[in-house]
Amino acid sequence: MSEYLQVRSNGQITLPAQTRRKAKIKEGDLLEAVVDADGTIRLVPKLAVDRALAEKYQMDDVAWALKQKGNKE
Repeated sequence: MSEYLQVRSNGQITLPAQTRRKAKIKEGDLLEAVVDADGTIRLVPKLAVDRALAEKYQMDDVAWALKQKGNKE
């Protein structure tokens, strides 16, 4: 069953409680708004990641890949 949302004067919309429950969206969750070529809008749940932590994991991945490359030679 589809639900209708109304865009308010400041551009805000409210996701009905039933929709939030189905999508397991809670207060404070981040959503990415993706606009497809045909104008369809999709809301995609996202996780916030600390930039410093993400960079550390990226460097760990690079170090691991270089080590793996060295083991093959």
